[in-house]
Amino acid sequence: MSGPQFLHIQTFSLKANPAGQSVAQILGEAARSPEYSMHLDSPIPPRIIFGATPEEVLKQHDDMLAARAVEIKLKNGKSAKRGVRKDRHTLLTAVASYPIPREQIAIGSPDHTAYLQWVELNKRWLQAQFGDQLVSIIEHEDEAHPHIHAFVLPLNDEACMARRLNPAWAAKEDAERLAKESGHPAKAAVKLGNRAYKAAGRELQEHYYQNVGLPAGLTKTGPKRERLSRAQWKARKDQARRDAKLHSDMAERVERIVDAEDDLEKSMRHKAEELAEKLALVDQAQREAEEAKRRATRRARQVVDAARDEARQLQHKVREELAVRSAEMEAAKADLKQQELAFELEKKRVVKRVVLDVAGTTVRVLLGVFSGVVRFDPERSSIEISDPALAKSVDDYGIMSYLEKPVSVVLSAWHKLSAFLPRADATQLRSDLLEELKPASERSERGYEP
Repeated sequence: MSGPQFLHIQTFSLKANPAGQSVAQILGEAARSPEYSMHLDSPIPPRIIFGATPEEVLKQHDDMLAARAVEIKLKNGKSAKRGVRKDRHTLLTAVASYPIPREQIAIGSPDHTAYLQWVELNKRWLQAQFGDQLVSIIEHEDEAHPHIHAFVLPLNDEACMARRLNPAWAAKEDAERLAKESGHPAKAAVKLGNRAYKAAGRELQEHYYQNVGLPAGLTKTGPKRERLSRAQWKARKDQARRDAKLHSDMAERVERIVDAEDDLEKSMRHKAEELAEKLALVDQAQREAEEAKRRATRRARQVVDAARDEARQLQHKVREELAVRSAEMEAAKADLKQQELAFELEKKRVVKRVVLDVAGTTVRVLLGVFSGVVRFDPERSSIEISDPALAKSVDDYGIMSYLEKPVSVVLSAWHKLSAFLPRADATQLRSDLLEELKPASERSERGYEP
């Protein structure tokens, strides 16, 4: 079950707005203080998802304002503290609501697991959006629909302007400033700022959808906004769930690819280490040979006076031994280089073979549509393959989900085409197509025929 996403961002000041909302009222209601919880029959303290409690947020807020107060000189010569204006918006809140009633997300159910994933996605998005100025995320468990509140303080702004934390408001201010600098009248600048505000707001909602709504299986808007029928709305929700499943499958597949690449990198690193060890052994052997040469030379010099002939023979023998050692070392180096090249070629062949096998399997599945080996079950929205070998290839390469749409399209086209042909002509056409396309499913030395 799914529904539309909901995200609302608003800022508040110490002074209450026309709806009676202020920093104290918002945080008091979040904390479920009795004076701010009259609308609930049985208030329950919020569950802390991240950071501080609402009471702690209020203290952080007040400490922030106190730190921004400046000392001024009055006309009478006395000093006084001037604080932040009470009508300045100094707290930003974000409310995200889950479209499924609380009684339908019982603990242990798939809907509850999906809800917990939605909470985690919101937490990550809020942290990425507001950084260290996000001080708290809470959940209320005493209302009909599950929802969370996030509280953000302008800790990095000397003026404590919480509105600047809202990307839409920041875009509005920038647009108005640029318009005025370009010579536009104040009224026109405000209009341009309002347009920028709406555009940035839509962009923020789109960013939220891509990072939270889509992975959680929610739709971007509800049925009334687009005037969808009940069947269209159900189809939209079903598509949202499928998109979320595809998003999750793709993420898992990427993780598997990364793991495979890590394994390959480890294997290559291990091979490199082995190669380095062997080269070190070769260098050691070369040094030992050079040392042996020096020892032989010294010995020859010691006995040269006593036995010149014997020394000449010994030197000749040493040179031969060195030549053999040098030849062996060169051969060892060449062998190691050849092993490295062979490893790279084998890696390329394996990758090419896998790609060709996946392509061939895809072609055979599409040909199976015409031969009757492959069918699409519309009730289960899945492919049925009667050829065990072909089914095993599809399962081994994990490409079933990618084949469902093209198979259904080919089947639909074939059914529409065959409906206009007599049965005999349709059978002959199926046979002709199979015969014509058969070479494309047979692998040759160059791969598969296009």
